[in-house]
Amino acid sequence: MQTTDFLVHIDETLNQSALEAIEDNIRHGSGVVSAGHRTDKPHFVHVIYDSDSTRMAEIVEDVRQHGLHAQAVGL
Repeated sequence: MQTTDFLVHIDETLNQSALEAIEDNIRHGSGVVSAGHRTDKPHFVHVIYDSDSTRMAEIVEDVRQHGLHAQAVGL
């Protein structure tokens, strides 16, 4: 397993429950190890994933499938 991390920047302002739902969706993706945010930075979701199993672009596209504007930000 080769873990990598990045931030997903979400343009929209989401309430806590919507943000948690997006994080849960990310967590259930193939190869994702964890996903979470800091309460003081709700537009950023920190994602750790297995780069042998998935790609950053696939994770971001999954977020976009919820009608959100999102992009990857490297760390």
